[in-house]
Amino acid sequence: MARYRSRFEHEGVPKVRMNPETLFTSREEMLAHAHYLLDGVEEYARDSKRKGKTGRHLGSIQTLLWVAGWYTLAEIMEHNKPDDSTSAPKSV
Repeated sequence: MARYRSRFEHEGVPKVRMNPETLFTSREEMLAHAHYLLDGVEEYARDSKRKGKTGRHLGSIQTLLWVAGWYTLAEIMEHNKPDDSTSAPKSV
């Protein structure tokens, strides 16, 4: 999430919730909605009962970032892998 938040802020992307009854009309709208969803992911991740919602929001963000051309699918798949510094030690 920090990677995405940093880029949204660096690129000056506003946080805007899309109207659920309309279609996106621009790349900028997709990115603004993805930025809006980011706060929800961070909030829901703190509540184990909202694991499904967390995953759906993250999936939506990553799909929007891919469709908007910010990352390739391969890059997004790499983002989902655990960081070696935070993953459990491997048994020998």
